[in-house]
Amino acid sequence: MAEHLSLVRADELLAQLIRQAEALPAESTMVSAASWRDLVGRTLAAPVQADLDLPPVDVSAMDGWAVRSSDLERVTKESPLSLAVDGDAAAGRARGLDALAAGTCRRIATGAAIPSGADAVVPVEESALSGVHSEATLLQRVPSELPKEVWFFGAVPMGRSIRRQGEDTRAGTTLLPAGSTMDAAGVAVLIGSGAKEAILRPRPRVAVVTSGSELNDFIPDTNGPMLAALITEAGGEVVTLRSVTDDRATTSSAIAAASATCDLLITTGGVSVGAHDHVGEVLAEHFETLVWRLAIQPGKPLLVGARRSGTTGARWAFGLPGNPVSAYVTAHEFVLPLLRILAGRPPLTLATRGRLLEAVSSPLGRRSYLRLTADRDENGAPCLTPDGSVAVRLAGPQGSHQAHVLAGTDFLGPIPEELLGLDVGAEIELHPLPRAMRRI
Repeated sequence: MAEHLSLVRADELLAQLIRQAEALPAESTMVSAASWRDLVGRTLAAPVQADLDLPPVDVSAMDGWAVRSSDLERVTKESPLSLAVDGDAAAGRARGLDALAAGTCRRIATGAAIPSGADAVVPVEESALSGVHSEATLLQRVPSELPKEVWFFGAVPMGRSIRRQGEDTRAGTTLLPAGSTMDAAGVAVLIGSGAKEAILRPRPRVAVVTSGSELNDFIPDTNGPMLAALITEAGGEVVTLRSVTDDRATTSSAIAAASATCDLLITTGGVSVGAHDHVGEVLAEHFETLVWRLAIQPGKPLLVGARRSGTTGARWAFGLPGNPVSAYVTAHEFVLPLLRILAGRPPLTLATRGRLLEAVSSPLGRRSYLRLTADRDENGAPCLTPDGSVAVRLAGPQGSHQAHVLAGTDFLGPIPEELLGLDVGAEIELHPLPRAMRRI
């Protein structure tokens, strides 16, 4: 139990990261349809206002015919009326070539400006090219060739099928507050705002260095690609990905070079107490050590460092354990919150609640992160218990080296340091992984 007194609790580390970390400096970024790749996944540092009314003028909401509603006020199915077609209003043109004269109509496309004089749009499906009363064949699409006349079979209220200027947004309206993440909807709203530039946080640049003389020659280096994928999914930009042998000089050179390229440096392996564990010593030379060894399972040999005052290079460094499950768990629970802070986002994602379908154990004095899988229904969706919790069980063996279990893991389930385990049916907090968000 004495060992546990020297270990830092998980909640203390998270609190320290949240307290000390700051978002990366914002930068002005050009906005256009062609710049979507540079926008997606980033976070706004300043609100975005609409530069123009949307739509900029009154436009048609339907393909059909622009009309004067007064021309059709007495029209019925039994008493149809034909109007002469005087031209075409296509999307993208200015507001009308000429005013629409009484007794005429104009072919109009969805999104086209309403001609002056017109005050309604009749959908094409409510018109015909002949007026044989009940036997008239209604059009199914707008004819490609302009007809001389079109028949109508009912009155139309003023304003029908017209989108008014500014109906979506008015110039000067705040469309996206600071802190908004540029997902697909955010990108659409930003580009649609008419803004030529936006103030965005950059994607955090991350360098990943894995250590171990056994990598590649003896066993595949899975930690590097795994962490690179995790960082990319979370919105970071992996700028360096390399592995080094258990040689101190090589390790020192690699860490110094990687640190110069990034905002966040991540290493795996070499931070424990073995004779060939050089990474921890090298990180301590470049960074101020905030934490070394955490009261968790898996992942106790975890080092967290911050850039020393007056130096350059990475702002933060994580020395993660070398076992792949330990590396994944510690990256998900501690690296990603820091990454989100750097990107200008809230550090913690939403958690949910689960009910255990089997009893589980946990070491006293350490917070354990169980790899859990949800029971799923015949459609592949997670099953819920009567109280709305997710029904979960162990995803497989819980060894820190058994990485294959991660492929079937839906949630990480933390058990507090004070508990030796949880019984069947006990409630457990769940931290969703990507697999939990999709049907299987």
